Amino acid sequence: MAAPAGAGLELHSDGGRFGVVSWSRLQLDYRPWPREEATWTLDVAQVQIGEDLPALDLGFSCERFAWSDGQPSCPLGRLSLARAGQEPELVLDVGVVPDRAGGYRVRSSGQETPFEILWSGDTGSPRFEARVPALDLSSLPGAWLKDFGVDFLAGTISAEVRLVEDQWTGRVQLKSGLFDGWEGRVAAENLALDVHLTLDLDDDPPALSVQLEQSAGEILAGPVYLPSPAQPMELTAELRRQDGDGPVRVRFYFSDSGALRAEGVAWLASDETGWRAQRVELATLDVAFPGFWQRWLDGPAAAAGFADLESQGRVSGDLSWSEGVFERVEVAVSDVALADPADRVGLAGLNGSVSGRDGSIRLDLAWDGAGLLGLPLGSASVLLHHDEVGLRLLRPVAVPLLDGAVAIDGLAWLNVPEAPSRLIVDARIEPVDLGLLTRQLGLIEFGGTLAGSFPGVQFEQERLAFTGGIDVAAFSGRIRIDDLVVERPFGSLPALAAQLRFDRLDLLELTGAFNFGRMEGQASGWAHDLRLLDWRPVAMDARFFTHEDVRRRRISQRAVENLSSLGGAGGAIVSGTILRVFDDFPYRRAGLACRLSNNICHIDGVAAHDSGGFYIVEGRGLPRLDIVGHRRLVDWPQLIGQLESIID
Repeated sequence: MAAPAGAGLELHSDGGRFGVVSWSRLQLDYRPWPREEATWTLDVAQVQIGEDLPALDLGFSCERFAWSDGQPSCPLGRLSLARAGQEPELVLDVGVVPDRAGGYRVRSSGQETPFEILWSGDTGSPRFEARVPALDLSSLPGAWLKDFGVDFLAGTISAEVRLVEDQWTGRVQLKSGLFDGWEGRVAAENLALDVHLTLDLDDDPPALSVQLEQSAGEILAGPVYLPSPAQPMELTAELRRQDGDGPVRVRFYFSDSGALRAEGVAWLASDETGWRAQRVELATLDVAFPGFWQRWLDGPAAAAGFADLESQGRVSGDLSWSEGVFERVEVAVSDVALADPADRVGLAGLNGSVSGRDGSIRLDLAWDGAGLLGLPLGSASVLLHHDEVGLRLLRPVAVPLLDGAVAIDGLAWLNVPEAPSRLIVDARIEPVDLGLLTRQLGLIEFGGTLAGSFPGVQFEQERLAFTGGIDVAAFSGRIRIDDLVVERPFGSLPALAAQLRFDRLDLLELTGAFNFGRMEGQASGWAHDLRLLDWRPVAMDARFFTHEDVRRRRISQRAVENLSSLGGAGGAIVSGTILRVFDDFPYRRAGLACRLSNNICHIDGVAAHDSGGFYIVEGRGLPRLDIVGHRRLVDWPQLIGQLESIID
């Protein structure tokens, strides 16, 4: 049936809405031709789907409109899409023709974005099929991607959607996917995905089933980096809303072979801020190391400064969580171990359980050995309790350290809402042999013991502060460390601040340990406002001086030379002949001071000298030897280099 010759139609409409789809203007123009073919155009302005997606202008024009067996047909048409108010960014040549089996077939005539849609308007048995055999994602308009926070998208996608007897089924396959978006926080490369979707409209309420399989590709999401899986990673889920406004119930199964397996049910609720998990029940949780660490934790650990940790063991159990509270936890920890190539942390043979009810959790754990910053820690066990306030130690624990121990009498990790997390520890160091300790740390070996008491250690916002102090019995004297604060102890550029006091150290032991040259006597001193950055001193006000009440005070030639070098002295005031004849010399007093600031050490000695310099060593008796310094400002890195050369 042909359209009447010379007839025309113009239809203009203001905005409207259909469900979540709205538009601001609609215009339809129909122009007949003298023969059976005609043209018509449809323009819809500012089409909005929901509130989060950008508005689009939609246009469709038919250059060869005709009637075929009483049905309209458009074998040559054009579809255009543009962001509202801008020039079209996507233009497709399409044809809409009747299908032999009934209904209509829509097919693109271009090769860049091929697709085909087939539908039937039969209300008794509606039929719909849509196929995209191979879509190059890089052909999508870049401006559209920017609207969604995507900087780059590439790969090939194929898709198929069908409606058969009130059941929608779909399949989407992605090959060689490449993605970068949200300011680099999410990215993927060489991604291969296979997604199956089923929506059954016969169910009351309808259920959506999803099956996803990732067989290849690397994924970066924040600090989490997932390398390409050795075996496909699988996720299956069934989503069903119980009532119109109620939460969505999601029954899921997730498997990342050799790393993680989880099965359970989750309830998702939505509000003005978006979707959130309301409740989660895990019937099965199985975490296997090293796979889980390598795929899920290595990235966050590297961001915290612990890259390339090796792991083993297993964590398994079940739990339920609701609105931020664990209602039930039953988890077993079996033979978990961590090894750090940099020897900063370590753990061996961790076993135990984590159990709890109604937000109260009990951790009963024991380990065979551990390590921290190169120090070996022995076997121990802990019993901890966690609730809405935080974590606390239920019984004291002593962790063996060489021939001593680190005893923790109290521990509390406070995690109160709307306040920063805070760790408080009451600990002490039971005497440790310094010879064993310095040897283990690869330091210059010397004798004595290390002990300390810390009635209130606090860790808050990457800041570790010690109340109390550390006592070191070394070189037949004592060293006291107070006001110790460590910032970013495991992060980049760790910083340390402390007050140090030295009391009557035996110089013969001290200089012998550091290969400085022999010096006899006793010395005391301090290092006020000491500050280290990346474990190197950057500020301090230090002084080291000898005691005149010690009977035997002598200094060797080598110690004279080294003190002269470090103190900026022009040389010892004594004849070269006498210096060559005698092996050592008596002295009255000696000392050196350094006020470090901006990489410059402001040097001073024990007393002023008539020449305008300062005594580093003031001699006594015969042969008399004085070491006098004249250089007040010394480059700190150069001074450290000299000291390292002396010790080496």
